Amino acid sequence: MNEKKKPHILPALIVFIIMAMISGIYALVFLMQHTPDKNRIIEGVYVDGINISGMTAEEAQAAIEQYTNGKSARTLTVDVNGKKVQTTLEELEFHAEENDTVEKAMSLGKTGSFLENYREVNRIKEEHVNYTLSYTYSEKKVKKFVKKKCGKNVKKAKNATVKMENGEFKYTKSRDGISVDVDATIDVIKSAVEQTLEGDIEVEAILIVEKPEITYEQVKKCKDKIGSFSTSFSAGNVSRSKNLANAARLISGSVVYPGETFSVHDTISPMTEENGYYAAPSYNNGKVEDSIGGGVCQVSTTLYNAILRAELEIVQRAPHSMVVSYVKPSMDAAIAGDYKDFKFRNNTDVPVLIQGWTDSGQLYFNVYGEETRDPDRKVEFVSEVLKKTEPGEDKVVLDPTKPPSYEHVEQSAHIGYEAVLWKVVTENGKTTKKQINSSSYKAVPRTVTKGSGKEEPKATKKPKSTDKPKATEKPKETKKPAKETD
Repeated sequence: MNEKKKPHILPALIVFIIMAMISGIYALVFLMQHTPDKNRIIEGVYVDGINISGMTAEEAQAAIEQYTNGKSARTLTVDVNGKKVQTTLEELEFHAEENDTVEKAMSLGKTGSFLENYREVNRIKEEHVNYTLSYTYSEKKVKKFVKKKCGKNVKKAKNATVKMENGEFKYTKSRDGISVDVDATIDVIKSAVEQTLEGDIEVEAILIVEKPEITYEQVKKCKDKIGSFSTSFSAGNVSRSKNLANAARLISGSVVYPGETFSVHDTISPMTEENGYYAAPSYNNGKVEDSIGGGVCQVSTTLYNAILRAELEIVQRAPHSMVVSYVKPSMDAAIAGDYKDFKFRNNTDVPVLIQGWTDSGQLYFNVYGEETRDPDRKVEFVSEVLKKTEPGEDKVVLDPTKPPSYEHVEQSAHIGYEAVLWKVVTENGKTTKKQINSSSYKAVPRTVTKGSGKEEPKATKKPKSTDKPKATEKPKETKKPAKETD
């Protein structure tokens, strides 16, 4: 029998091996061609529309920074009532927020299996990936830009005014103002910056029309004399007279608008020679001493009584430490440093104008506003003394440089008082009485200096002792009494 021939396996095996080797080489070449470069970004990757494909991390970061710097260099223009106000986004500290965009871009197509990476690379190449940057800016800088730069290009509302010239009232008209609505304008700028991706930015400021607080119609009503008062002074005391005239001048012409509070101290200060004052007698801790501005309390007192008669709101008033001669107890208003002041508030709807002056030993104040009271209404102010305290024994100061016969009165005695001031109103046949204030005045003994030295030689004439002055009684009306003028 013929033996069967065995198949030749070796050639087939060789062919198989060769084919496997060829496939392996092909697969290796394919793998090498389609495995992303680990140091570069795959194709199809963008940041805010910027193509960063094929870039290294450093190259991509530089490209992004160049792009964002360009966005910061853009100009922001705000139209404020027709005027252009400009800044740059860089000045507002506009910049991209910190992010990991480049790191994410570098990882694309490199974190999965070969097949997963292959699919992701091809997908991104076809569909693209675009990372969006987030931007930030300094809200503090934006607010400052709107308030300072934009805000200065508007006009403020102008109040109507009133003054008196040569005895006649002069009025000016009011004007509407335009201001920037800061918060609303900031919102407009924010929205524009966020929505405008390219190019400069232009917006319009949100404006507010401001009405004046005082209108022309209001000031026109200030035409009536609603309060008046005068007091007497000795024109022979030149320095004190000049102080009265100066303080009255500083107050005269003052306009107190509705709701405002007027301070005599703030208006006539500082008490300096540069501000027109002279040294004159004034009260100091129960003593009469010369001081710059001595006598100005008579100015505040006279104005106080005029304001009482105008029936405006008294905010602050203090009595003197000792009684004064130009008004009755509790009708005075002292000024001392920053702790004694006369203040009143204009509690009407119309501006109040004050006029003050001196003439021939009289100090005058007129208060003008709108007279709304009934013509039959009668108002008077009555001083009532509740208690009187005598000054007591003289205070004697011995001077060893003077002979025993020497005697000199340094300060007169002052009687002490407890007093109140009443407001008495008669209207429609009915009279009402209301306490306005209460006051306490010190009792101060007379101060006398007496000599305690050696007796003078007989050749020297003995000086005559001064008569012992009487203590000051409750102030009486002088030849020119303080009076209410119509």
